This record gives sequence, C-alpha cells and structure tokens, in this order.
Amino acid sequence: MASSAAALSESMQRITTSKLTVLNKQHEAYESKKKVTLDTLHAEADLSAQIRILLEALVLHQIPTAVTNLVPGNIHRFLNQRRNDPSVSVEMLEGWKADLERCLDIKSHKYEHASLFGQLVTEWLEQPGNAPALPSRSSDASADDASQDSFQPVGRKEMYDQRRQWESLVFDDNKKSDPDAIKAYLSALFGSTTKSEKLTSTPLETLRATMSQFDLGKFDTKSIKWSIKALLKVDILSPSKRAALSDIKDNKLVIEEMVDVLNSYLDDFDTWSWGDEPITVELRRQVNGKYRVYMDEELLQALLLQFIGLKWAVHLKEAFLEFFHAGSWIQSPQRSLDRKARARREGFLGKGSTTLLNIRNERRNDYEAEYFLTQLPSTIREGMRDYGDVGGDGADGDDDDDDDAVDDKKTPMEIKQSLLHLITTESLINTSIYGSFTILQSDFEWFGPSLPHSTIFTVLEFFGVKDRWLKFFHTFLEVPLKFAQDGVDAPTLTRRCGIPIEHALSDAFGEAVLFVLDFAVNQATRANLYRFHDDLWFWGQEDVCVKAWDTILEFANTMGLKMKKEKTGAVQVTAGRGTPNLSKSLPKGIVHWGLLTLDPVSGQWVINDEEVDQHIEELRRQLVACKSVFAIVQAWNVYVSRFLANNFGRPQICLGQRHIDMIIDTFDKFQKRLFSESFGSSGIIEYLKRIIEERFNVKDLPDGFFYFPSELGGLDLRNPLIPLLVIRGVEGTAAEKEKQVTEQRKPKTPKEHIERTFEMEEKEYQNCKKQYEEGNVVGVSDKAYRPKDDEPFMSLEEFMGYPEETSSALLRAYRRLREDPDSTNIELTTEVLAALKEVPGYRETGSGPHAGYDRWVLQLYAGGVMKKFGGLSMGEKKLLPIGLVTMLKSEKVRWQG
Repeated sequence: MASSAAALSESMQRITTSKLTVLNKQHEAYESKKKVTLDTLHAEADLSAQIRILLEALVLHQIPTAVTNLVPGNIHRFLNQRRNDPSVSVEMLEGWKADLERCLDIKSHKYEHASLFGQLVTEWLEQPGNAPALPSRSSDASADDASQDSFQPVGRKEMYDQRRQWESLVFDDNKKSDPDAIKAYLSALFGSTTKSEKLTSTPLETLRATMSQFDLGKFDTKSIKWSIKALLKVDILSPSKRAALSDIKDNKLVIEEMVDVLNSYLDDFDTWSWGDEPITVELRRQVNGKYRVYMDEELLQALLLQFIGLKWAVHLKEAFLEFFHAGSWIQSPQRSLDRKARARREGFLGKGSTTLLNIRNERRNDYEAEYFLTQLPSTIREGMRDYGDVGGDGADGDDDDDDDAVDDKKTPMEIKQSLLHLITTESLINTSIYGSFTILQSDFEWFGPSLPHSTIFTVLEFFGVKDRWLKFFHTFLEVPLKFAQDGVDAPTLTRRCGIPIEHALSDAFGEAVLFVLDFAVNQATRANLYRFHDDLWFWGQEDVCVKAWDTILEFANTMGLKMKKEKTGAVQVTAGRGTPNLSKSLPKGIVHWGLLTLDPVSGQWVINDEEVDQHIEELRRQLVACKSVFAIVQAWNVYVSRFLANNFGRPQICLGQRHIDMIIDTFDKFQKRLFSESFGSSGIIEYLKRIIEERFNVKDLPDGFFYFPSELGGLDLRNPLIPLLVIRGVEGTAAEKEKQVTEQRKPKTPKEHIERTFEMEEKEYQNCKKQYEEGNVVGVSDKAYRPKDDEPFMSLEEFMGYPEETSSALLRAYRRLREDPDSTNIELTTEVLAALKEVPGYRETGSGPHAGYDRWVLQLYAGGVMKKFGGLSMGEKKLLPIGLVTMLKSEKVRWQG
C-alpha cells in the first residue's frame, strides 16, 4: 500500500511535469508569433493599419478584448469611418492601439504566471518539508557556530528534556496507584447514588449492567471505511502510511480483502499481541512548542485497534450518558428556589410564576451537548477527536465529502472557543447578580504518560468491564517500544505507565477515569466541572470553588496523579465592584485561556505579550527553515491565521469591541516585529516578493497573487486581520449613522446587555404588581402561598431574587452574548462581479465570495490582478497543477525542532 501511495504521488508529479512542458511550448510559440506581430506593427506607419494588424492577431490567438471594452467589429467600422471623417481622432486611434497591445501582453502575463506557479509547485515537490531549524537560544550551541555546511539536525534542548521526562514516566515500574484505596473511593462516591422512583435499579447497577453487555461485532465495508476515516482524522500515521490509507479508502476490492483479514484477527482476539518486533516511536513537535511521542504501527494493526477503540468509546459514552440522566447528577445555581420561595411566587404571580426557559436548564443542556465526555464519540462514524485540531497542526482543509459525515458536532477548537465565550458570559452574569465571580483552572501534569495502569484497570473493573477485555487492555498498554531517532540498534523498552497518544482506546481509558472526577465534583458542589481533555475549569461563587478544588485534589491523590502547577490558578473577578479577595484555600496563579489572561479587576481578557514575543521568535525560526515559497505560505497560514488567531479567541458579543481592537493591534505589532527585525521587510507580502524575485527573477507581482485561492492561480495566503475587520465595522459611514438612528437602544457593550435585561425585569415587576393589586392573578394551585387580603405585593428584591431560574429575559441575554458580532458586507463593484462571471465554475467551487473574508479579499485585490491579467484568473486553469497543490496541502504540517 505504501508503494501505491508513492505511485500516486509520482503520477501527480508526472502530470505536473507534463503540464509544465506543454505550457512552455505554448508560451514559446505564442511569444514567437507575438514578436512577428509586433515587428509587422512597427514596420507599418499608418495608425489604422496598425490597429487592423492587432485585431487580426487577437482573432488568430483567440484573445478576448472584453477587458478593454472594445468590440472588434465596431473598431473595424470606426476605422472605415475614419477614412472620410476626421471626427474619429488620432487620440482615439492611439487609445485603441494601446488597449489592443495590452491584450497581447495579458496573454503573455498569463503564460508567465502559469510558468511561475508551476515552478513554485515544483520547488515544493523537491523540498516538501522544512529545513532543520536552528537551535533555540536556550540551546548549548550557538546559532552562529552552526554554518550551513556543517550544521547537523540534532534537535533542540527542550526536545531532549521532554523526552527524558516522558521516559521517566512511561518506563517506570514503580509508577502505580493503590487499587484498594481507589475501590474504597469509588464505592463511597457511587455507592451513595439512589435510584429514582421510575427506575428499578440504582444508577451504579445500571451502569455495570450496561458495561457488561459490550458487543464488539465484526468488520464490514462500512465499519472499515469509518475506521479508516477516523484514523486519517488523527495524527498517528506517518505521511507515507497516511497517503497509502487515503489511496485505498475508496478501492472496493482492497476494502473487501481488508475486511476478511481484520475479521480473522478478531477471531484470534484472545491471543492478540503486538508481535515479535517492537513498535517504533518518534518525537514530533507541535505548533504550540510541545513535543509528543507517536507510535508508528503497521496499518492493519492500527485499523484493528482503531475499530476496537471506537466501539468501546461509543459504548462508554452511552453508558455514562445513561448514568447522567439517572437522577444522581444534580445542577442548581448559587441562589436556588426552595419550596417556600416557589410557593410565594405562585401565590403572587399565579400561573407562569416559573419558566423552563431559564439559564439553569440552558446550562445543563449545554453541558450535556458540548462538554460532557466531549472526547468520546456518540457513533463510530463520528470518529475520535484530534488533539491537533486544537493546536492548529492541521492540513489546509482536508474535509471528506462523506455522505455519512457528522456535521452537527463541534470540532475540538469550536468547543474550546465556546468554553471561552461561556466563561466570559458567566462572569458577566455572576458579577451582575452576586457582585463577584470566582474561577478555578487546573491541569494534570503529564496526564497521558503518567496515568497508572493500575488506576485504569481498577476503574474499569469497578464499572463492570469483563476480565476478557481487561486482559486485552493490559496487552495493548504494555507495548514494546523503541525510538526511531536512536537508530536500528535502539534498545527495546516495555511501556509500564500511561496511554499511547491519539488512540481511540487511550481516549476511552482517559475519559472513563476522568468521568469519576466529573461526578465527584458534581456531588460536592451541585455544579459541573467543565473539562476539555484533562484541562479543568470550574466557576461560580468562592465557597463552591473551594469545594471543587478540594475534590480535585482528593481525586488526584487517590488516582496517582499530580496537578500541573504552572497551569493551575484561581481568580476572583469583581468587575469594578471592589477589590478581589481570593480565599487562601484556592490555588495561587493566573487564569489563562490560549494566549489570553483574565484580569480580576476588570473581568476582561488581555493578550499575554510575553508569550506572543516567544511565538514571534518561533515563527522566525520556522520561516527560515522553509525551503519553498509554498512551505512559507503554509507555515504562515497554520501558525498565524490559525494557531495565533484561535488562541487570541474568536470574537463574540460577550468579549466586546475592545477584544477585537486588541487582537488587531497585536497582529499589527507581531508582523512588524517579525519581518522588520528579522527579515528587513514590512510584512509577509514584501518578504515573499523578495524571495520570488531572488529565486525566479519575477517582479511586479500584484498582491492578489498571494491572497487569491489556488483555483485562480493564487497562493491562498491568509490575512489574519480581515476576519476581524469584517466584524469590526467602520464608524462614521452613512450606513453606520443610519444604523445608529434605527438601533438607538441597541446595547453597545456586553455589560449593557445585562443591564438592559434587569431594566426589562423591573418593568415586568411593575406589570405583575399591577395585576396583583387589581386582583387579576390566575391559575394558583393548592400548593401556592395565600397572601392576606391587605398584604402588599412582593418586593422587587424578592421578585428578582432568583433570575437564573425565573427570568426568560436573562436567558435571551445569555444566548445573545454568545453570538457572533454582526459582520460588514463588502459590496462588490460592477467590474468585479462581471469579472467573476467570467471565471468558469468558480461560483460552484464553494470558494467564491460567499463569506465576508472572500468578498473582502476579492474586492480589495481585484484591481491589480485584473489590470495585469485582464480578469480574476491569473492563468489557464487547465495548465495549473491545482490537483497537486490540493494534495500537498492536505498533509499534516510537521514543525521543525
């Protein structure tokens, strides 16, 4: 299969070479004929005759004149008129001649561009990866000491440090937990759960019964395709194996053969092993600077384990979700309606005194849908989450057009963004209701590598997993390993602790253990722990956060885990309502999300400039290591427009205009510092233009060449500022002034959304008071409070005392704050729209100006492109190696280090 993938790559290269050969021949032939035309033109003294020569050449070479707004038939008639009518002036003729000559040049420009594009792709093919990066400044060796001729790619100091730490955990025979202590802890936690009146068994009994009913089933063509898709979604495979698997996924005959082989593996399930040879592992650097250790398994073995892992992950999700709904999982706000308060509200307000459309219910629904065991899939076809989706180490768009694709599930990055928006909204709500907001953040230290096998087996056994499966899991975890970087003579060591990264079974084990923590925190606080992998978030009022932290520490100590100090902290937000006074029972440390830090006084997120400076240096190192122009573009797109943009937080209403302006300013400083200090350029465009001029001797490229998509002959460079400008708007325009008049009462800041809500609640209070005083309260049940005849209406404080359970208006604000800001609609000019219609199939590709970013780029850069190329397409699509570019973009980015 690897040879098949190589053959595919070689075929694409041959096709590209053939296209370039045809292109060069056509270009040479055209330039030769063009020279003949121009020589004939210059030999002719009569201006009208020169124009006729040009018109004949354009017809001969099938060159359109639409870009000049000239119609050849009309020009011939006007020339005839010129013979007898001096009103057809020399100036007119000179203008027509210049326009027609420009048409000849446009054809040359398109050939030249196609040639350049082909050379850039060829360069990328010949240098597909990046060059070894120079050692970091913290390395023992100085970059100045490593000449280009003598430099050896030995890796960075931090790589070796992280490897030593990983090995000290994974191969440690003494890294164990106490199974008896874990059993006692689990019995105390889950044994106290009681069954609801409608159920015949306790939640724990139901969970164990469900767990024991696991059925693996067999491979068929559908399940193997889902397994292949899931395997391609994560970053386990090497590039060659990924290419091989991608090549065979639609090959029906190969798929059927693989089904037979894999089912034979399942028939010998009880004797399964890793084989006689150790599994090689390699260190890969991520865009966030961390190194991860990946296993390089044989393809069929990887598919078998992916299938088993997916089946178990889905089964665990179903079992734990059933437990979630069994009645023991309780959630209530800090100030909750008790029976007496509920009766009084009904007595004064009548029917409709409470509503199901409230924040309390919204929180529970959101938690279940987006945050509860989010790492586990609900179906096999959904596949597992990719860790790389969060950091940004993805391909430039490799979505699979699968009819069975799951479209309603958020990606890991979307969930992470939602978490930021939820925290910010909850802070606004809490500070408005209670005057303060406390948030706790933590993370387990080396969770994957340090998770004791004894902890995994004890938890799974407690939940009712059968011995047959525990035996298989034991074999899976204790895998013989050796590092590829150490050569063929590397020693073989057996894994004794931790779980392999990006394996479906590993995620299933991790989530099973952490499910215990989720439930423990809920039982201690009557609130939910928001967890993304092993990143932990909890918020509310201070006393509840203290209980949550104590519970987390007890869990970690019992399970043989440690908290990561540098990612642990707590903050009390007062938002200007006093000085924060955090309890000593909570951990010290900042609270951060991505590259943002939470300011306790203002309650706003601020960008961590020190971390941004580190990323400037890192991207400089990566750009220097890039050997091709396309590699630079890909590195920029992933690092800046994806990784940095994602980690600054996607703007939403809850974050306000200030957040957008802060990101714009940071990107501006980032680009200036990166290019002016390191490369002597004003920005990425000038840097790329200089490289292209030095390597290919091509000048005067329009800026649209860099930003337009490859379908139009562009490099598809992404501009991180444009998505922000699309939603920022422009103050002072006629449209904005009109908008201000029509939406005068529209909230301007996130805080105003909450303030308007409470204003609406006060108006509702007056309406309810009037109804009560007029004796119009209806629908009161027997359980309701009976006010005395002369008893005044409840106070405003009592009426608004439980807004998280009683206010639909607050729910609407809660939802509105987590919506995207309104976007600016860039209007395409008549000229650009007309040029767009001339692009064959461009609208149907889905990459046209359907989104704000595309419209902005198109309108901003169309002028330069149309002037040089006569339209939006910079080259003949049939001569551009678009397919090869798409294939190369689909590869995962491998960062140097």
